[in-house]
Amino acid sequence: MLEKPWKNTLILVLSLVILLLVWALAWMGRDEFQHAHEDDDKMANVERLQTEPNVVVIDEEAQKQAGIAVEALKPAKYAASQKFTGLVLDLRALVEARQRFVSLSAQLAGSQALVQQRRSELTRTQGLYDDGRNASKRDLEAARAALASEEQHDIGLQAELRAVVDNVRIQWGDAFADKLADKDGLVARATSHQLEVVQFAVPFGSAPQHQQWRVDVSSSAQSNGVVAGLIGRAAQSVPGLQGENWLLSIAPSGAGAGTHVRVISQQGKPQSGVMVPVSAMIRFAGKTWVYVQTEADRFERTALPIDRAMAEGFFTDTLDADTSVVTSGAQLLLSEEFRFQIKNENKD
Repeated sequence: MLEKPWKNTLILVLSLVILLLVWALAWMGRDEFQHAHEDDDKMANVERLQTEPNVVVIDEEAQKQAGIAVEALKPAKYAASQKFTGLVLDLRALVEARQRFVSLSAQLAGSQALVQQRRSELTRTQGLYDDGRNASKRDLEAARAALASEEQHDIGLQAELRAVVDNVRIQWGDAFADKLADKDGLVARATSHQLEVVQFAVPFGSAPQHQQWRVDVSSSAQSNGVVAGLIGRAAQSVPGLQGENWLLSIAPSGAGAGTHVRVISQQGKPQSGVMVPVSAMIRFAGKTWVYVQTEADRFERTALPIDRAMAEGFFTDTLDADTSVVTSGAQLLLSEEFRFQIKNENKD
């Protein structure tokens, strides 16, 4: 009868002790739990910052150790362009024609001077003969024959000279034929190797006169070439150049005759933008990207259209002048960006 109340009392006491122990444990551990929760929140914020899409956060000291360098973009102008195939022409035939023209011109000048002399002699002989002085009929006839002979020689030289000009016109066009006599003109400069001539073709109906031209002898996709002057329409087409053939002049490039070159036309009003150095660009997922520095320790990966090449990089109007982009270490930032993404996926 006495055992049952005792047992109930013992159970009650033990229950109270257990409750007191649980309450004490909860009370003692609440601060640690709160601190642990705050640490988890901080880590979550850091990871969210580090794994924000297309963003890498790296402190300045780590940047120095990794060799990351940034550069402010410079303003640039860009005009829409088209590219055509051109050919450096062999000027040997033009050189020979020029030499022949110069030689015939000198002979013609001498012949014309001699014609004038023969005419003067004939006039003097005719006067003496008419006055009955020291000139016989035979002398008069000889003077007439000498003049006629020289006039025929003069006519022959003029015909040869016209033939040279006509041949140049047929082979090279009016621009060269009309400048054969110029001492410092187009032909003289071409035959003295002061310029090279490039022939190229454009679609029929184009207006090359209203465009600016450049020629790239290096065939580099990143080169804008050298300035070229439009000479005029080509007199003859070249096999392999389909369309309306035109001629350009460029400064001596060292390219041999027959070299295929890239002819670039620039047209329209130039666009304003910036030039992005090649060293700043990386390829990923089929696109070209640059890392833009938005803060001292924050870099954002930005897509870049690269269809507008310039001599030292690529033109874009999607970024502003003075925007700082990574020019050394961009590939390292890409690796760092995806290292944190892989780390977080493994945590999940």
